[in-house]
Amino acid sequence: MTKEQKEIQYAIGTEDLLICMMETEDTIETLPTYSATIYSQTNIVSLSVTATTSNLIKWASNKKIINLTKSTSFGLAFALAGLNREVKDLIFGKEVTKGITFENAKARTYPKFAVGVVFPLNDDTKVVRWYPKCSVAPVEETWNTQNEEMTLDDISYTITADPLLTNNNTQSELDTGRTGSVTAEQFLATVVTDESQAALLEVAVVGG
Repeated sequence: MTKEQKEIQYAIGTEDLLICMMETEDTIETLPTYSATIYSQTNIVSLSVTATTSNLIKWASNKKIINLTKSTSFGLAFALAGLNREVKDLIFGKEVTKGITFENAKARTYPKFAVGVVFPLNDDTKVVRWYPKCSVAPVEETWNTQNEEMTLDDISYTITADPLLTNNNTQSELDTGRTGSVTAEQFLATVVTDESQAALLEVAVVGG
């Protein structure tokens, strides 16, 4: 056996938040389609990602023979410095008439959208992710008065990233430090939902 010392990589922050609205939702047979506009927001203070998982453990003949883990969704907890009002209206599905919107007690589903995030690493590479099927939870708001010491409170948004019906994908990720030719900019130019798109990205880059 040979021993090899490898350099470690670690995240040194987070960059812009990207949001792209879903125009047609996914089905068992078809992938979703998205708006031609990807909104970029320089506003992430912090992001916590948690997975909703379930486990199946099976014992037989006094041995653990099966240990399955299923990740059903991701919870994205954002602390944001702010959010553009147009983007906010889109993700909450607000209909605006002469600047006025209404909230009511009817049952509803929030619009679906894709979330993109970028994590720079210490070796000048990046980890870039798309969460292709997201929806936002209602926000708890706090409004404070200003005093002699000016403050800008963060706003907390909880977003759930669900699996696509077509392929069960909940996340696509590019690590620019891996062997390959796709750049972060190329990966973020469109919402990547499926392995076939990843192959086309590679072909497009190699071809030119």
